[in-house]
Amino acid sequence: MTKRLHKYLPFIQAGGQEVLAYRTNFYLRLISQSLGAFVTYFLWQSIFLSANHPSLNGFTLPQMVFYVFLSFFTSLITASGGNWSIGDEVKDGSIAMRLLKPVSFSVTYLFQELGEKMMTLGLVAIPFIIGLVLFQIFNPAAGVFNVGNILLYLISSLFAYLLNFYFNICFGFTAFIFKNLWGSNMMKNSIIAFMSGALIPIAFFPHDIAVVLQFFPFASLIYTPVMIGMGLYRGSQFLMVIFLQVFWLLFFFVLEKIIWRVTIIRLNIQGG
Repeated sequence: MTKRLHKYLPFIQAGGQEVLAYRTNFYLRLISQSLGAFVTYFLWQSIFLSANHPSLNGFTLPQMVFYVFLSFFTSLITASGGNWSIGDEVKDGSIAMRLLKPVSFSVTYLFQELGEKMMTLGLVAIPFIIGLVLFQIFNPAAGVFNVGNILLYLISSLFAYLLNFYFNICFGFTAFIFKNLWGSNMMKNSIIAFMSGALIPIAFFPHDIAVVLQFFPFASLIYTPVMIGMGLYRGSQFLMVIFLQVFWLLFFFVLEKIIWRVTIIRLNIQGG
C-alpha cells in the first residue's frame, strides 16, 4: 500500500509547484472570485433591505452573509479541474505521456489536485476561517460555527470535493470522443453553479423543485457542506445529506471505471 502511494507523491509535488509557479494567476483568480462574493453580498443586502420581513425563506440577513462567504470558500476548496485538464491534454496530444505512465490514469489527476489543494488551504484557509468565526461572534444570529460544526463541515467538504472530482473526470472522458470540451465545460459549470446553491440557496427555489434538487448530486457540492457548517442541518437531516454525498460519490466512482473502459478504445491522439 505504501509503495503504491509512493508512486503518486511526484504528482502531489507537481500540483503544489504549479500553484507556486503561477502565483500571479492563483491570486488573480482568488481576487476575481472574492469580487464575485462581494457583489453577491451587496445584492442580497439590497434584497433584504427592500423586503418587509427580517427573514426570507428561513434566512436572516446575517445568515445570508455567512452563507455567501462560506459558499465562496467551499467552492474554492471543492473545485476540481480534471475535466479541463483531460480536455486540454486530449486536444494537444500530451495525454499520451500520461497514459504511458504505470499508474492509474484518474488517480494521477487526483493527487495532482491534492497538491494544489494543500497549497490553497495553506494560503487562504486559516485567515478565512478566522474571519468567519469573528463574523459569527459579532453576529450570533448568523449561525452556530463552532469546532464541532467546523469538523463536520470539513468532512462534508471532503466528500463534496471527491464527488466533484469523479464527476468531472467522467465528464472529461467525453473529450476522447468530442476532442474539444471548452463550450460544454462552460455550460456544465453554469448549470452546476445554479443547481448546487452556489448562486442562490436551494431554499429559495419553489418547494417542489427544491426538494428534488436536494436529491441531485449537485446540492452535495456546495449547499450541503455550507448548511452543515452553519449548523442548519442536524440529526436525521444531517445523516440523510451525508448519506446522499456518499451515495453519489460511490456512484460516480464506479461510473468513472465503466466509462474509462468504454472510452479508452476510442481515443485518437492529436498533436503531440
